[in-house]
Amino acid sequence: MKVRNWAASVTVLVLAASGTALATPANAAGCYGSSCEGKDPAAYCQSDAITPSNGAHWLGPAYLELRYSPSCRAAWARISRAPYVPQDQSKPWAIVHRTSDGKEYPCSVPNGSTSCYTKMVNDVDVKSLAKGGYDGGAQVWTGSTGSY
Repeated sequence: MKVRNWAASVTVLVLAASGTALATPANAAGCYGSSCEGKDPAAYCQSDAITPSNGAHWLGPAYLELRYSPSCRAAWARISRAPYVPQDQSKPWAIVHRTSDGKEYPCSVPNGSTSCYTKMVNDVDVKSLAKGGYDGGAQVWTGSTGSY
């Protein structure tokens, strides 16, 4: 048992001394900041994503979130719990909005689904927020999250 622990410790020390770092899933895909712009978060940055404390807002029964990846330094919007009934509703939607320059990416919930998420915006040293809307048939809700 001690031999295995010693071997693992030596491996970590050798990697650290050589300057080789173990890549996180987000950075293994080669996406950080501006290189994440317009990319799919599920393919690059979802693994460590958080919803900031001011990054969520209820739109009736639907849930709007601003998602943020600390390792990618990128943000996107997601709406969930938003069933879409084509006969009597408009499609639920979400938009990520970067406040510094107004750059936005939208998504809308497809038929047969209850959620969607946008492409990412670079969030290095700027703030972003999520906007969205849900049509419940008899009532329509719109709103936005706080910025982060």
